[in-house]
Amino acid sequence: KSGIRNVERSQKSRVKTQNPKFFPQDGNNSMKLMHPGLKEFLSIDQYIPNRKIGFLSIETPLPEFFKKLTESIPNYTIALNIRREYRHLATALRAFKLKDVDTIFLFEIYLQHVFITLFLLALTGKEVLLCLHGEQQFADKNPIKYAGLLYLKLFLKLFKFKIVLFEIDDEILPEKVRIPSASKIIIPHPIRSDVEPTSPLGNRKPDNEPIKIGIVGMIRADKPIFELAQRLATYTKRPDSGCEFIIGLPFHQKSEKIEQLEVQLYDTAQESEYFSLLQKLDILVAFYKGDRYYYRASGVVNDAVSCGCYILASDYPVIKHQLISPVEVGKTFQNFDELEARISEAIPHIRSQGKDNQWLWREGRTAEAIAKQLFRA
Repeated sequence: KSGIRNVERSQKSRVKTQNPKFFPQDGNNSMKLMHPGLKEFLSIDQYIPNRKIGFLSIETPLPEFFKKLTESIPNYTIALNIRREYRHLATALRAFKLKDVDTIFLFEIYLQHVFITLFLLALTGKEVLLCLHGEQQFADKNPIKYAGLLYLKLFLKLFKFKIVLFEIDDEILPEKVRIPSASKIIIPHPIRSDVEPTSPLGNRKPDNEPIKIGIVGMIRADKPIFELAQRLATYTKRPDSGCEFIIGLPFHQKSEKIEQLEVQLYDTAQESEYFSLLQKLDILVAFYKGDRYYYRASGVVNDAVSCGCYILASDYPVIKHQLISPVEVGKTFQNFDELEARISEAIPHIRSQGKDNQWLWREGRTAEAIAKQLFRA
């Protein structure tokens, strides 16, 4: 009850709109990130008055001549890694401009590109916080990444470096790729504070309105959607389902197979379209391959809950924690055969609870809440 009262107070203190609100394009907020869902971090320093934080991202523009040079390389993988190495070095060099900060926060880093980058960051003499985004699970099978991880562990011993992990400890990974306990900080993935559920706390969906189920986001090799879409299309076309099925994707990825499903399609190429659709949905269904997402948070899941969705997602440890902390906002499934039962469980929950849990979930993942965990030591 105290949590609900806190949410009600925070709702009253905001000017609510029915459309997504986005960060202004100035200062830190204009920074381009590989993972846009982490923009909430850019405001944490206002909750830590005794510490100044400088933020860095490897999403730095490439000089035009360098871009053309790498595009001329016939091997895509080699060209990609040359561009990434440039971005890491350019980012590390920018760290020397952050003279008046106490802590440098690097949003992302690839373990195969740490060798010069970490040396340059150490030369700044600052405390450095690094986000790994599940890179450890790849280091287990990739010799270059594993060498980078060993090199990183050396810097953790010698300098004021710490690793930021999302949601859960890395103890579920093989011991050789775990970060030493004294060198890691575990925090929740932050909310998207630029969007919120359109249904206020306490509102309930009328019984005569269908439950809207959707798949939303880019189609990638690690996020295949066609078989999942077939299952959901078949289920929602049943007269007794009480559901509508929607697919949101950038239309340049729309295939003939997807169109043949004869379901509602929304173009989500623009960020505003993407969030607008998430705010319309009751249930988001997300399927991921385990070789990429076993130890990795889902940005789409985070965006969807921030917009008020109930989630059905692949059963991996980090994603599961996203759905249960600080309150439950969804369930996981191990295979597509479990989907029908999960949907049947979700519908009465949505009818009776509305988006109350999604509002409570947001409160535990704000910049203010994360700042307390990130610097509580």
